[in-house]
Amino acid sequence: MARDEFQALLTYIRTDQLHPHRVRSGPLESPPPVVTIAREHGTGGEEIAAKLAESLGVPCFDKEILDAVVATATSDPALMRQLDEKLPGRAGMFLYASLMGLHDPLTEYQRLLTRVVNGIAFRGGVIVGRGAHLLLRGAPRFRVRIVGSDEVCAARLAGGDPAKVADALHEVQRVNAARAKYFKEFFKISNGDPLQYDLIVNTDRFTDLDAVVDVILHAYRVHGGHGEAQPPSAIHQDSTSGP
Repeated sequence: MARDEFQALLTYIRTDQLHPHRVRSGPLESPPPVVTIAREHGTGGEEIAAKLAESLGVPCFDKEILDAVVATATSDPALMRQLDEKLPGRAGMFLYASLMGLHDPLTEYQRLLTRVVNGIAFRGGVIVGRGAHLLLRGAPRFRVRIVGSDEVCAARLAGGDPAKVADALHEVQRVNAARAKYFKEFFKISNGDPLQYDLIVNTDRFTDLDAVVDVILHAYRVHGGHGEAQPPSAIHQDSTSGP
């Protein structure tokens, strides 16, 4: 995402203009594309999200979400970063926050994360992780989850080096477990609940992630009433050729 887009988002949030229900002035416009991408580690979710955003002509937000939370927080930025898609020990955080005279970091993180994600949705974008599909309940958005088996994801992360597969497998399991815990404690729901998504894609047998983007674009356009269903390849060509 370009720096000017990030600064525009920060300005939008800081000036407290986040009112999705407000009446828009001028002629009615179609809502901007908003797609949330939940992903298991090693599935290629981040790359898919970036490619999808390019095809839809909107920014892709991943680490920028955390940057926006940190930039607008009153608590220690280090505490905000610790809370990004994982929940460290609460006791230690509370003790540190109390000694430093700071606000409850988790409460502030929840508030700012909700504000940032809704600010992004108002402008349009592809949002990676952070439970965005749950934070945007009631708002127009297309919710995607990218999944894969631990073994295939580990092999993908290892980049074809058999010597790295074991470590990669441990990483996949550790990261996925942390994200599952984050969802359970933060949202009181399982991140694997299929009813929370509009489309779930298993990338185990996709060697070309562009094909996954085609599938998502096809489903997005049918789901959102953006025209009749077309073959995925035609959709991808149309989306990259401009309006």
